[in-house]
Amino acid sequence: MERAPLVSIIMPVYNAAPFLRSAVADVLGQTVRDFELLLIDDGSTDGSAELCRELAAADARVRAYHQPNAGICAARNCGLERMRGRWFTFCDDDDRLLPTALETLLTAVREQGTDAARTGYRLLRQNAAGKPVELPHPPGRARRLSADSTGTEYLAFLQDSGPQFVWNALYSTEKFGSLRFDPNCRNGLEDFVFNAAFYACRPTVAYLPDVTYEHLERRGSTSACADPAAVLARLQTVPRWVEGEYAAVCAWCSDRERGSVWASRCAEVIAFAMHQMRDSRMPPGQARAAWRMLYAVLAPYPYTVLDFWSVLRQNKKKAAVLLLFRTHLQGLYGFLPNREEKLLR
Repeated sequence: MERAPLVSIIMPVYNAAPFLRSAVADVLGQTVRDFELLLIDDGSTDGSAELCRELAAADARVRAYHQPNAGICAARNCGLERMRGRWFTFCDDDDRLLPTALETLLTAVREQGTDAARTGYRLLRQNAAGKPVELPHPPGRARRLSADSTGTEYLAFLQDSGPQFVWNALYSTEKFGSLRFDPNCRNGLEDFVFNAAFYACRPTVAYLPDVTYEHLERRGSTSACADPAAVLARLQTVPRWVEGEYAAVCAWCSDRERGSVWASRCAEVIAFAMHQMRDSRMPPGQARAAWRMLYAVLAPYPYTVLDFWSVLRQNKKKAAVLLLFRTHLQGLYGFLPNREEKLLR
């Protein structure tokens, strides 16, 4: 019987012919060699399927699968169902997995005895001229989330480890191999929904600020698209995200901690919505519909008008976001500083 690899790397592929060969080369250049790369072609029409087969034929660690177009979540789930590694991670078809990524992640889980690990990443976005521009974000301090961590420590871990993407993380297959992406998330937020379910399991996780991944948001991609219709479609996933976030908060927090931790996670969701709507220059009618939806989604969950006060000690901008939302003055968000817009000019 063929020996199972140490790590499974799942790469969904969709119309990525110009970038795929480079992305795969970065994976194959890892300092840790004991892995399999699963290329999941999601109904590409640009020759990517043929390229997947070619790359699989050239290296025994690469396996190619094909499915009718069903979205990134279905493609990742296809990989999760076929992976054989003791650990698993993800890579997008136009990104860079830096050479020591697997080595750094594996060292973290071994030395700290955790079920998963997260690292820092570099985020780039194409400006109007098509040039990649780095959007800097300060790395948090190294953290360890353990079985006896408090809700306050859980929140500190999330704040230091940054937005919860899946491509800068390593997960134990034994503990989390049964998790799946929600196939209804076809317009973004799928990583946040997946990781909310992950944290609701009370995992042990290590975070290191070392950069191991480079993510490029190309103009027109799902994550970078600022078209109002695309943003509205993306916001339809918010109910699943909120449900998962609240389940995770309840899993980690005592009754005394729950209010302040949940206020902070609410601020995260609301800030995301405000940011997306501002950047898309959403027409007033659509914006009002989006806000009605968000108020309805958050209404069943506990809150107070003054919950922004508990967030103020952690993040002043998030506290301002929560205050504007609770007082129905969210339109004023556009007057807050927008560092990204300046960088992308």
